Amino acid sequence: MSLKKQVTKGVKWTTASSIVLAIVAILKISVLARFLDKADFGLMALVTFVMSFMELFNDMGLSSAILHKQDITKKQYASLYWINWCVSLLLFGLLYLLTPYVASFYEQPLLNTLIPLIGINLLLSGLGRQFKTIQQKKMLFNLIGIIEIVGACFSLIIAIFLAIKGYGVFSLVYSLIFQSLFTNISFFIIGIKQQGLIFHFKFIEIQSFIKIGIYQVGGQIINYFNRDLDILLIGKLFSADALGGYSLAKQLVFRPAQLINPILVKVATPTLALFQKDINELKKAYLRLINIVASINIPIYFGVIIFASFIVQVLYGTGFENIVIIVRILSVYMIFRSLGNPIGSLVVATGRTDLEFVWNVIVLLITPLFIYLGSRFSIVGVTIGVTLSMIILYLPAWRLLVFKLTRASFLEYFKACFKMNFNFLGLLKNKFN
Repeated sequence: MSLKKQVTKGVKWTTASSIVLAIVAILKISVLARFLDKADFGLMALVTFVMSFMELFNDMGLSSAILHKQDITKKQYASLYWINWCVSLLLFGLLYLLTPYVASFYEQPLLNTLIPLIGINLLLSGLGRQFKTIQQKKMLFNLIGIIEIVGACFSLIIAIFLAIKGYGVFSLVYSLIFQSLFTNISFFIIGIKQQGLIFHFKFIEIQSFIKIGIYQVGGQIINYFNRDLDILLIGKLFSADALGGYSLAKQLVFRPAQLINPILVKVATPTLALFQKDINELKKAYLRLINIVASINIPIYFGVIIFASFIVQVLYGTGFENIVIIVRILSVYMIFRSLGNPIGSLVVATGRTDLEFVWNVIVLLITPLFIYLGSRFSIVGVTIGVTLSMIILYLPAWRLLVFKLTRASFLEYFKACFKMNFNFLGLLKNKFN
């Protein structure tokens, strides 16, 4: 199959999968908001914060290295798989030991149960993550899409059933564990049949992968705190109810980007990697990608700003009117965040994860300051601080990352970001011509 056909097929399947997953996620939160307290969502936000941090180490950046590297041998795949498993086991043990300190820091005893329970996902992801990455590298997005859709639908059913039965925050936890169990076992079974797996490990065979991955992990760790430091501070400085409301607003605003961006970014990473030796083609492909992302995201978020009150009422019901202003401010934040999202694909495709690490260090020096200053006033102040920091960092992001990797001028980059092109189908059709 030609590259063009692979990309087109990949976009179609990723689109279908992303749409279904987004709808399922919206339905889950919308239904559960009518059964659970705001404090339950606050606790879940803290659990997710801790788990997402551990997941960064669990992958070790090796998935990105696999997508970047060409002609990987069977022995290298085996060495990568087993080191991933060892890391998963170590992280689960570390998470178990650290849980009491996290619960004490936030003064939430229930975290002593919730965090180790959902920590099971660390072990499950070690089972199937590499096989999923291989499917992505082969651009077999139809298989990935089917597995993720089925897993998400079952997770929705379980979450609603348990919420109705009065399981509270545990309905969210158990549904996520089941979803991870189903998807990872599915990828493992298919991977074993297609790829096979041998009991082989040599560290020297994967040193080059780890070199790429370690910068990726370092950058992601710093970026993680840049992205979710608001959750960390609100969880400590405000009540669980306040954190729950903020978390619901953030989930709502993130949802369009989580639906739209993966459709292109998942396909773009392995595709851009094919152009890593031709900077002109790389620049053209990347600017087209940015233009598509911008042309879809910006109008949607303007719509969210205008109809925020109505959207909150429909999705969450009564009692959530105070998060409308947060939704509107975070929509501006997400416009600029969505424009920067494809940079992750660019650094992975070019193997320059070291630049991403440097960039995230710079962001870490700026973003927390704005968040902290905002937190001195209110949760709305935190929201304004996060948004201002994202706007200020737009120009430096171009200079350090986009220009350095593609040689695209600021004018070219700015036009790609803000010159709307609503002929999405035409853009997709000609994207990699």
